[in-house]
Amino acid sequence: MRNIRYAATAVFAAAGLLIGAAFSAMPSAHATTGPSANLPTTFKVSSKFAGQFVGQYVLKSVPAAAHIQSAALGIEVGNNGFLYGVGQFYGYDQSGNQSAWVATLYHFHQVGKSGMTLDLLSPSTLIVLGHMSFSPPKHANLVGKIGLSGHTYPIVFHQISTR
Repeated sequence: MRNIRYAATAVFAAAGLLIGAAFSAMPSAHATTGPSANLPTTFKVSSKFAGQFVGQYVLKSVPAAAHIQSAALGIEVGNNGFLYGVGQFYGYDQSGNQSAWVATLYHFHQVGKSGMTLDLLSPSTLIVLGHMSFSPPKHANLVGKIGLSGHTYPIVFHQISTR
């Protein structure tokens, strides 16, 4: 019985080595210059104003009707000088089933003296999933609105980092 285990372990180890060698021989793709390199040109926001939004945020509050239980945002200035980011959203759908989705935060556009709007894009297809608008963070809170499926809800994120 013990010899069978050793033989099986040896066979699986050899198979693993062969598979690993095959994958290492395959050509590899090289990375682009960053996540924003593949996105279309967007609005240019002054660096002073844009800098107020750069950072990492966690959801502080949103009405239950938005079907969002938790969320996190990361916003930065890309290599091309435009604001972009990513958002992770967790909640539930209309049927009460758990849901999780990710959105690319893009098309940041300054509105008036202190407003910012942006689109929530599907990461792979650039389909608009929703919209958000904010004022610059005050007391580490990013206060604004989120528009999803034709409804708009107040939303507040707490800034946990300015990087």
